[in-house]
Amino acid sequence: MPRKALVTALLLSLLPFAAQADWYQADGSAPLSLGVETARQQALEQALADTLLQAGASLTTVQSVTNGMFSGQQLDIAAQGELMDYVILDERRSQGRLWLTVRADIWPNENVQPQCVGRYRPGLALTALALQHPEQGQIGQIYELGNAVTHRLAQRLGNSVNLMTQLPHQLTTDPRLPRNPGLRQGGDILSHRQQSRLLLSGVIEDISMNDGNWVDWRFKEQARQFRLSLTLEDGLTGETLLQQRYQAQSPWTFKRHAKVNVHEQGFWQSAYGQAVDQLLARAIRDLVQAQSCMKAVGHILQQSEEGILMDLGRQAGIQVGDRFTLVHRRQLQPGYYSETSAQAQFVVSQSHPDYSLLTPADGAARQVRITPGDILTQR
Repeated sequence: MPRKALVTALLLSLLPFAAQADWYQADGSAPLSLGVETARQQALEQALADTLLQAGASLTTVQSVTNGMFSGQQLDIAAQGELMDYVILDERRSQGRLWLTVRADIWPNENVQPQCVGRYRPGLALTALALQHPEQGQIGQIYELGNAVTHRLAQRLGNSVNLMTQLPHQLTTDPRLPRNPGLRQGGDILSHRQQSRLLLSGVIEDISMNDGNWVDWRFKEQARQFRLSLTLEDGLTGETLLQQRYQAQSPWTFKRHAKVNVHEQGFWQSAYGQAVDQLLARAIRDLVQAQSCMKAVGHILQQSEEGILMDLGRQAGIQVGDRFTLVHRRQLQPGYYSETSAQAQFVVSQSHPDYSLLTPADGAARQVRITPGDILTQR
């Protein structure tokens, strides 16, 4: 979709007044190397898309991101409201980028079905993101970029997901399992022992740039690529919830032979660092959306006269009154299970940070026999 057409499409639902509309504010930016008008257009699109996301929209298809902004042929926005008007509050230039602060007037759309938004926050383990081609880090000596991006992603995930574990190594798909997409090595261990049901892994595929000669470096900015591939998997079932590639290109504003510390704030405030930061923000939104429709699955720690102890608690979004169904789960061979619902209902009577106590909610639950390996699934 052409860039101007995108903004036009977002404004098609203009209404004569906005008495019940809500205001949302967001920032957008783009490299000035694209030209002032193009950079302003891209920064505006980015800010408007962010306001729609704040209002409950979801980006369902983004083929690629270039220069810190969408460059693919398709951008689907499932909006929860209609963008009626917008105001540019501020325009500034910093580190080779043009920044816009935009306030948008969005009217709630009652005809749109709400997106899946549940309280369940499955534990997530983040694996180290390595450089696929370390030799590409020669310019700037940025061989530590993988570790820096992993740390930055963990920081930015913040309260968006339930980050339980940050692994110092990569996990690869277990080739011994014939199933597709297969389970990650250690998936069951993470699920059972560390309460990390989700496994987020990836690789930085491209940070290349043209070496050029001293004339190129002196008289024009050199562009550098950044391409990141991420995979989000359910360690309990082996299902791939998200598999996406994100790409950006931004000017490398450092000198040709400068040694750049990618762990310092100066790097992240540069044009290239900001482009990577914006790319991570898009990835986080996709990660949150990918897990938003998941149902809680808890492992039974023990059964006593007081009830059933489950390994999920408030940190995972479990609250008093939540109902679960008992499921008999048996391992047939590594990576394969049989599951049978017991039709017995249990209700959460106590919810603690990392565990809950459930009591029988019906007659079947009072009589059912619980055996090792049984699990509880949220209704």
